[in-house]
Amino acid sequence: TTFRHELHTYLPSLRVTNSLLPYSMKRVRIMWKEISINDMSWSFGFNPDADFNTETSDPNQTTVSFFDRISRKRTPNYPVKKSLEAAVEQCFNVYCKNGSIIQDLDLCRVPKFLCERDGGLKLSISRFQTYGVNVDDIDYFIRFMDLDKLERVHLTIRNKRDPPPQKEFGMLEKPAFINCKELYLKVNIDRELPINYFFGLKNQTLVLQRDRLWVNDLQKLIENWKTSDRPIGTSFCFMSFDGAAPIEKMLNRLKLWYTFPVDIDSIGIEGIGMKMDEQRNLVLYLGTHQIRAKFPALKKTFSALKMEVMERGLEEKNEIGNTEPSTSA
Repeated sequence: TTFRHELHTYLPSLRVTNSLLPYSMKRVRIMWKEISINDMSWSFGFNPDADFNTETSDPNQTTVSFFDRISRKRTPNYPVKKSLEAAVEQCFNVYCKNGSIIQDLDLCRVPKFLCERDGGLKLSISRFQTYGVNVDDIDYFIRFMDLDKLERVHLTIRNKRDPPPQKEFGMLEKPAFINCKELYLKVNIDRELPINYFFGLKNQTLVLQRDRLWVNDLQKLIENWKTSDRPIGTSFCFMSFDGAAPIEKMLNRLKLWYTFPVDIDSIGIEGIGMKMDEQRNLVLYLGTHQIRAKFPALKKTFSALKMEVMERGLEEKNEIGNTEPSTSA
């Protein structure tokens, strides 16, 4: 993409041909007044030199500047005869064409021009991340995504002033997020977690990042998974930023019936097994989870509660039919 950008900028004779081809990009971020593509950012603002107080002034005066993250250089603000929204749309249209491939896309807002666009755009996005986008607006963007190519979704649910649960957690009712391969949820709310929104999720990997998970909510989630048709390999992960102790305490407080120890050879520990059917076990254990980072040196590993649907087999040890609930890990 960098090479094509240079061609587009410095060889005008190739611009027409170049404009017809979709791009392949590593990272794209869409904000209100900024679009970032790979290592380049376009920042838009209102022209401070424009006179908006006279009857003859043109309100469609915007500035744009470019910032190169590699050279750490920023251009001056250039005035353009467009509204801010039109300037952002033109920048978007240059790179995000029908068929463009994006490895990672961060969406901080859904631009108005995309809400008003009828179609003719389909983006192949591998990993999608959004920060507090209004649940009523997200569908406008989802319709431009090739969901067959979507591998991982990262949703951030932020604390807002007394919204109904469907406004905060309505994202979890969107088919695009229910069925994506990996779903990472970062939940920053002070109120009780509406765990029922998790019951319908069909992700192969579901990761919850929150400061706490109540035992009662975990109990409900376990019961939901035990009676579900989730396939072997489906997993849930709750990260603990306070080490292993809170997870061990939570496991000890659970009231589980008909449990048996299960050897998890891949990490050399013992988990708590529960029979789902003749082919599947539901297994809980204390493991770890690593948070991805742009640079390998910034990756961090945290203790995590893991729950996974596993194949029934020889790893089971001394299965017992408890007549009393198990309350120890």
